[in-house]
Amino acid sequence: MFQQNKPANISLFSICMALILLASCTVVKQYPQNKPFVFKNLINVVGSISKDEKKRLELELQNYWDDSLKVRMISQFGVRTVIRNPNLFDSTAINSSITFMRSFLNSQGYYNVVLNDSIHIDTVKTQFRTTVLMNVQLGKNLTIDSLAFDFKSPDLQKIVMGNEKEFQLKKGRQYSKQTIATELDKLVTLFRRNGYYKLNREDLLAVVDTTDISLLEITLDPFEQARQIAEATERRRLNPTVDVVIRERDTTETFLKYYVGNVFYYPEARINDIPDSLMQMDFNIVYSKSNKTSKQNTSFIHFRPLDEHTYLQKGSLYNEERYFKTVNALSQLGTWNQVDIRTREMTDTMQTIIPGDSLNAPQVKVDSVNMLNFHLFLTPAQKYSISTDLEVSRNSGTILNGNLLGIANNITLRNRNVWKEAIQSSSIIRNGIELSLANNAPLQTFQSSISHTLSIPRLLAPWQFKRMNRLDAYKTVVNFSAAYTERRNFFRLRSLVGSYGYEWKKKNNIWLYKPLNVELNSLDVLPGLDSAFIKNPFLRTAFNTGYVVSQTLTFNTTFAGKKPNVSNYVRISVEEAGGLLGFLKGLNDKIYRYIKTEGEFRQLRSFKKTALAYRFFGGIGYNYSDDPKIGQSLPFFKQFVAGGPNSMRAWPLRQLGLGSSLLSDTSTSFKDRYGDIQLETNIEFRFPIATISSVKIGSAIFADIGNIWNLKNNFTNANSTLTWNRFARDIAIGVGSGLRLDFNYFLIRFDFAFKVKDPARIKNYGWINIRDFEWRNKEFEIEGADGKLLKRNNYAFQLGIGLPF
Repeated sequence: MFQQNKPANISLFSICMALILLASCTVVKQYPQNKPFVFKNLINVVGSISKDEKKRLELELQNYWDDSLKVRMISQFGVRTVIRNPNLFDSTAINSSITFMRSFLNSQGYYNVVLNDSIHIDTVKTQFRTTVLMNVQLGKNLTIDSLAFDFKSPDLQKIVMGNEKEFQLKKGRQYSKQTIATELDKLVTLFRRNGYYKLNREDLLAVVDTTDISLLEITLDPFEQARQIAEATERRRLNPTVDVVIRERDTTETFLKYYVGNVFYYPEARINDIPDSLMQMDFNIVYSKSNKTSKQNTSFIHFRPLDEHTYLQKGSLYNEERYFKTVNALSQLGTWNQVDIRTREMTDTMQTIIPGDSLNAPQVKVDSVNMLNFHLFLTPAQKYSISTDLEVSRNSGTILNGNLLGIANNITLRNRNVWKEAIQSSSIIRNGIELSLANNAPLQTFQSSISHTLSIPRLLAPWQFKRMNRLDAYKTVVNFSAAYTERRNFFRLRSLVGSYGYEWKKKNNIWLYKPLNVELNSLDVLPGLDSAFIKNPFLRTAFNTGYVVSQTLTFNTTFAGKKPNVSNYVRISVEEAGGLLGFLKGLNDKIYRYIKTEGEFRQLRSFKKTALAYRFFGGIGYNYSDDPKIGQSLPFFKQFVAGGPNSMRAWPLRQLGLGSSLLSDTSTSFKDRYGDIQLETNIEFRFPIATISSVKIGSAIFADIGNIWNLKNNFTNANSTLTWNRFARDIAIGVGSGLRLDFNYFLIRFDFAFKVKDPARIKNYGWINIRDFEWRNKEFEIEGADGKLLKRNNYAFQLGIGLPF
């Protein structure tokens, strides 16, 4: 046995070594012969700083080499590096590089910097490869000894003192020009939220002083003066500090407060209209309410959606945050392609009531104030549109039904202004098929559905919602759909679904609550599934005709990490079904009763050319009904599945699990698996290969870890239930690589994955044995119903559209 597999192992080892050697290879083309040229430049930063700061500085300093010392390097096919037309080495460019780097380090707060260069030349035939190393000794960084805000305007000073917690500039913090610039930007934002419409960065000034106060003391003794200077120099060397004072420049016009005046809407503005002309034009339909006025010619939109999504209230202080919130809210309605705002200044009077006391009556104070009128020019989107989308996916793994090609087509009709209320309507017709590439009957699955969704830019409810102005967006979502699915020889499923819910958004947080979700299903069991019930009776508990009356709550958010190159995504969903209706007699055997929850976390770490992405997913559903027919598990259309192009890619769709059970793997008919629990982790390193025309070709190395399980014990399907003593044995692991063709508007993905650890592999606790390496799992070579030998591959090819996560 060992001798038989040795050639395969040597071949695999040889391929790996060849790839490693190729990846470490750097090829130089069109170089100057017998002359030194720039082959490599390196940065070495030394100082008492963290590893992350050292890495950041070394990466950023690469941008400050003189142009003649930069290496013209490109990556080919992701495995080798090519340098074309390298620059001739010029030693005079080192001094300019030192100047550039010193300036950058000074801006980062490093003023006691020592830069030393080192040059090394390697000779390879006629190539004089020159490596330039820059050693950077940072020394002590400047820290802030004191921070003060010294605004002449009492109002500005009051605003700053009331929002000190928003500023990160504190005593003892590392000083850098970037830190000061960031704090000045925060001050501008703060002031513009409090009425200072014209204020900008140029109106603020940060005075940085490194003078030692002890040197300002007057002394006539020259020896004492020399001693003080020496001590101050030593203190600056050991602990260099700065004093920072932020104040306004001597300008008056920009430090005026503005209040909100009137708001004018032009909801039929065209992209080439001149705003000044529209403001002077007469319109057929003019409607005013409070400080808001709509001007139209053809009654394009009712006033309500404009009014409800405008956050500029007359008489309030100008607030830049509400200004942009209004623009974003109107843009997100979908009725308009573009929203522009023009402001016009005016002077008006404002009355202020001064409260009285026991001796004096209340007084009315009239002041002249600066006002801003806002003119909103809204360019309508095309009201009706129709689009079509083609979805293709392929996965291969088993000879029986794993070589599946999925094709689906969606036709979508949109109406962006239903009933002139900015209501978004979408009707979708979807048809899809699954084809088996290794079966006498190619058509395995047929699915057809139609759905209609209304997105209403209001929260429609019998009660009134409070504090709506704190939300960035909100809407009521109504959905109806009907679907028909047929799995050849297994089942036919007809479903009718209706839901009513609310969606709202605040910053990056999105909530979706559906208080009512009704799903009516009718299932026909065909002979293939009937025979599967005989071997696995527990399947019958999931494949039943039942109804779902549920409510769902979903929360998702995106947020940046501590580093700017890190982005995160979190999604949490909870569904409860049959809580009340399940108690009614006559419905307890027809209404599913369960609680289902799932959570997902995704993170993307983007680097200069590459990216590292990973995902964690977990879900569980518990059927708490005591009905013997529908109370054992979730209905199969609510259960979790694994495998396919977007999940465990070494397994075909629905072909992993349950746990380490062998029941489905040894079945000659129905091999699909559905579980009440799923745990999965995916990690992927993405990198570019080449760009051909406008198509970006990339690749990825990935690993998928996870499985699905039953929640309740099933004596007819051993090892399918999640238990801690078998958890390590049940976990599946697949690794692989693939190609990604990015056409900008869509991405095609080809992935190949191998089962490193298969829970259904009996030998070696599921792990692949390198010495007994095989592409197919021969433990499951059994004869099918048609007499053909059924085999199970240790690998899978996947075709998908878009990234997996």
